[in-house]
Amino acid sequence: MQFDTYTYALFLPLVFFIYWGLRKHLRWQNLFLLVASYVFYGWWDWRMLSLILLTSLSTWSTAMLMKGNRSRGDKLLAAGNVVLNMGILCVFKYLNFLRDSFVDLLGLFGLNPDWPTINILLPVGISFYTFQAISYTIDVYRGDIKPTRNVVAFCVFIAFFPQLVAGPIERATNLLPQFLRKKEFDYDTAVVGMRQILWGLAKKIIIADSVGYYVDQLLYNPYYYSSWSMIWAGILFAVQIYADFSGYSDIAIGSARLLNIRLKANFNYPFFSRNMKELWQRWHISLMTWFRHYVYFPLGGSRRGKWRTALNMMIVFSLSGLWHGADWTFVIWGTVNGLLLLPFVFLPRKKLSDHATLRDIPRCLLTFFLFAMVFIAFRANGIAHLGEICDVIVNGSWSIRPVFGQPIFYIVPFFIIEWLGRKQEFPLMRLPFPTAVRWIIYWGLLVGISIASLDRNMQFIYFQF
Repeated sequence: MQFDTYTYALFLPLVFFIYWGLRKHLRWQNLFLLVASYVFYGWWDWRMLSLILLTSLSTWSTAMLMKGNRSRGDKLLAAGNVVLNMGILCVFKYLNFLRDSFVDLLGLFGLNPDWPTINILLPVGISFYTFQAISYTIDVYRGDIKPTRNVVAFCVFIAFFPQLVAGPIERATNLLPQFLRKKEFDYDTAVVGMRQILWGLAKKIIIADSVGYYVDQLLYNPYYYSSWSMIWAGILFAVQIYADFSGYSDIAIGSARLLNIRLKANFNYPFFSRNMKELWQRWHISLMTWFRHYVYFPLGGSRRGKWRTALNMMIVFSLSGLWHGADWTFVIWGTVNGLLLLPFVFLPRKKLSDHATLRDIPRCLLTFFLFAMVFIAFRANGIAHLGEICDVIVNGSWSIRPVFGQPIFYIVPFFIIEWLGRKQEFPLMRLPFPTAVRWIIYWGLLVGISIASLDRNMQFIYFQF
């Protein structure tokens, strides 16, 4: 079930009214939320519910068996559960990638084994809920959180429908306690949630889907276009994936707000960053926080000298690239981003203010351009396709001609609105206008969403991860 469908437009209000109708009975409220989450997830493929149920029950059982003293037994239990969950993820997401890579390696030595490719359907959102389950196991082992005996509440934590498919990736310390206490309906919170859903839909349907159409056209056959066109495609894709993924996050966070449940922010206006380090502090915040807590810090973080810090950073970004997809293009994308951050390890930098100002715009534009060019590797359909794009950029024609320039007319207003609202969680959170003006804005966005959705309906990009 996708957020930008009429099905979800019926599903969410139904959940909202039944959920609050059960507000005096926390156990029934959580049970209903679990059923609703499984219906939401099973809408794609009911067979995949067995996987999420296995992940949930194995992780909950492991935590219940731990004694909480970091004993050898606790360590073995935690390691076993992490291996189980990572094993499931690797089988479904990386088995063919590992097979193809190994065959290619053997080919360098003149060996050509005829190993069949195994057709395995990748479960939607498996990377997200697997990482969430692993974080809970590690947090219980470390003593950061006590294991809950409430299996229903825990299963809701793993399968909570707004953030189940594409995050934000939540730690149990933030989300799980919210399912263990009664909640009261809060009108103001619900209103903010509706505004955030509206803004998320606008970003996804008006911006991301429209821009994505031109990206697909430009990158389908790179040799048909000029070098400038490929650069323009990279810029458009950066806009597309930001509007698409942050739009999903806004809808997820807004939907949770309707239930008076607070999810962590996943984006913080990353394209108004003044350097690459700041950008990665603002982009896909929940994933980078996960890698920081469960990979970077255990490796030693920044406590063992600058060279070790640089190595740890490269490991984190290479793994982050591989997390996104089973292809060497994602590893290249992550590794290059890690390399771009190395200067911040060895060179001192002064602390930046919380928000960019007009004088920072040139630095923001340069940072965005660099980020967009690296993101071409993320969009490429394999190494060969990436090579074609790079070949056109380096050796193609540099003649400037108007190719698919229409997106500028809605990208520029979009970023102006984001700039004006950059000090809020999202631009529509608080509008300093009279009621009539606010409703004109709301209805204008609804009309724009309706018109833009008539001729195209693209899946959220991060559903494939």
